[in-house]
Amino acid sequence: MNARRWVGLGVVFVIATVGIAAALRLGPEVAARFPALPAGLISGGVAAGLAFGLVALAALVEALARDERPADTTSQGLILKFNQRTVGVLDEETLARAAGDLLAESLQVRVSGWLLLTPREAALTVRPVPARGEFPVVPLEFARHNVLLRQLNQRHEPVRQAELEADAHYSQTPAAERQWLKQLNAEVYTPVFEGGLLTAVLVAGPREGRRPFRPADLELIALLAAQTGAAWKAIQLQNEVRQLQAAAVQLEARLREKDEAVVKMDNSRGDFLAIASHELRTPITQLLGFADLLGSMARENSLDVETVVQITDSIVRACARLNEVINQIMDMAQLDVNALDLKFKTCTLDVLLRPAIEPYVPAMRERRLALRITGLKDLPPLQGDEHRLVQAFSQLMSNAVKYTPDGGKIEISARLLPAENNLPPHLELVFADGGIGIDPRYHALIFDKFFRIGSSSQHSTSTTKFMGAGPGLGLPIAKGVIERHGGRIWVESDGHDPARLPGSRFYVRLPLKPPAFDPRALPAADEPFTGAAADRLRDSRPNIPRTPFIET
Repeated sequence: MNARRWVGLGVVFVIATVGIAAALRLGPEVAARFPALPAGLISGGVAAGLAFGLVALAALVEALARDERPADTTSQGLILKFNQRTVGVLDEETLARAAGDLLAESLQVRVSGWLLLTPREAALTVRPVPARGEFPVVPLEFARHNVLLRQLNQRHEPVRQAELEADAHYSQTPAAERQWLKQLNAEVYTPVFEGGLLTAVLVAGPREGRRPFRPADLELIALLAAQTGAAWKAIQLQNEVRQLQAAAVQLEARLREKDEAVVKMDNSRGDFLAIASHELRTPITQLLGFADLLGSMARENSLDVETVVQITDSIVRACARLNEVINQIMDMAQLDVNALDLKFKTCTLDVLLRPAIEPYVPAMRERRLALRITGLKDLPPLQGDEHRLVQAFSQLMSNAVKYTPDGGKIEISARLLPAENNLPPHLELVFADGGIGIDPRYHALIFDKFFRIGSSSQHSTSTTKFMGAGPGLGLPIAKGVIERHGGRIWVESDGHDPARLPGSRFYVRLPLKPPAFDPRALPAADEPFTGAAADRLRDSRPNIPRTPFIET
């Protein structure tokens, strides 16, 4: 029993003592004035009056005892307890619960929580954070002229629920907002301001026994709201600092990657100049050599048909290689200025793959590479530039052959992706090899012109030699062609490992009809590819030739 209760009982004891003494002294005098009344009745009346007084005083003392607060609910005590409980707290939920526990201990508040306000263009998003008891957690948007927000902004002090409902604008508040506020079961709303802007509201529900909040109670709630608001801001700042630190670490890592990429790109440019000059000089040297040989043998009159055929075949191969290198450089230049001329027509994947694969068949036979092709059956045709798509697929095929060791496997698979997420139907083609793989750091860089993985010492004019790197234009050209058709190309690989051979998977997705495709570009004689016309097209499509290492 605390001091206040002892004081109350002392007051009751003093009053009762004085009253009884007075009654005993005045009893005979009162009886003398009313001789007609029995003395017992007079004594009973006096006793009843004294009993009523004692009951009233006891009720008063009990009320005082019920309304008493702990000794540490002064401003200083509340701040001390709050600081002790929130030291090291780094999340808003724990902070909210600490404030709710203090409200329950100090003022016997059963339900409490926070409303966090985030401004939008024409409204504020209200996000509830429970502190104690059953507190709704579904967010809602309040109009900026919401009656609660208006009163809190105007008064800058706690607002009672009764005052809110007495406001003339309360009935004009949207029904959804009124119903949401009713679910809070609130008695008092206390604002928290930051830089003059309302940022949060501490909601306190009813007290035990439905006792009203006195002015001193509201001062304590306002103090607690201010302390929690300051702690909330500190947590937000700490979280922002951590996020900035994490972002700085990520940025530093990306900058290091960029620096490495720039150095690699600079080296690749130098390598490209050396390789391009070698690619051009090699066939030119061959041309000059064979031409000189042909002239010498003609002057000596030692030419025969077989020798002439061999020399001319070598000259043709050198010219073809020279033409290929020059065409690659020209194609890359056209892609750079978006000037690549595409001639769209209806074509099918098997028609596109056959000329892309056939040039590599002898090398795959020689190196015992197994090729498997799946999924081409019953695929619909697409609109595209046949020559350019064959060129792109040929580059991917060359890449698979060069980086798969002898005796390895290459698989090409295709499938139709239906329209979804506002995207049209697509054909997906995957070139998967069992080769040395690609480091994830280079998955995007390999599609940049001039970029090559490995040293320029690995360069070879051969397009099929294992790990024989070319001029570094094949994949950039393939990427440019695919993207000009409205498609995408990317690579997936678990890493680079010549011993484990994780392999690489190049994905190509092409829409059946490019986004900018104009039907007028088709020849007038073409039939719509539906019904019988589509059946005739499927029946007439040539198949890729079956070989001991090709399965369709």
